[in-house]
Amino acid sequence: MEASVTLNQRTGDQYLDTASAGAGIRAGVLLGDSFRLMAGVSRDFERLVEDKELRDGTDRSTSYSLSAAWDIGSSHEISLGYFKYRHEFWNSGPAVGESESVNLDYSHFADWGQAGIGVTEILGSGSDPIVRANGEYELPGLGGQTKFFTTGSAYGSVYEDNKGFSLGLRAKMPKGYNLYASAARSYFSTGGNSTRFSLSLVKSFGANAERVFRRH
Repeated sequence: MEASVTLNQRTGDQYLDTASAGAGIRAGVLLGDSFRLMAGVSRDFERLVEDKELRDGTDRSTSYSLSAAWDIGSSHEISLGYFKYRHEFWNSGPAVGESESVNLDYSHFADWGQAGIGVTEILGSGSDPIVRANGEYELPGLGGQTKFFTTGSAYGSVYEDNKGFSLGLRAKMPKGYNLYASAARSYFSTGGNSTRFSLSLVKSFGANAERVFRRH
């Protein structure tokens, strides 16, 4: 099992800046030597941080996830995930938006870190599939008991001109703690490009947590 807390700050080229905070929990189980099942839920809250009188309420969102992973040897993983997302808007009165998506991912694990590629399909929306790539590289000789990794990711829609990337740092600390810090930039074909800064703390519980969630 693992629990997480996250802080975000988003600056938009066309939209007002926002800040958000959230918490989540995931649980997983090993099925034999190669299969794993994981389920999670998270809750987030978002508010304007400029011109706050234009929107007095706090947006809320809840996400649910269910995924299965298959290990191929010690170096390869294929995973399939389902995600449901519910967003409650409080701009000019309560409104609700919901979406569902399916992810298919491949990850490679090595001594230096890990890398992966994947595709996301948003169900029932008519949107393009989203292709993603991510990776992390261990920075040797730093931190003593704490290990540091550089992290990076990029994504893009197959047909529309929506894309983005992120760069960051992960600190793997004793007693099952991982601290993530990242900066991300998103570009949209309709405008409204944005920059997001994130800070997340994840605490793992149980002897098999690293094996279940497959962190380097």
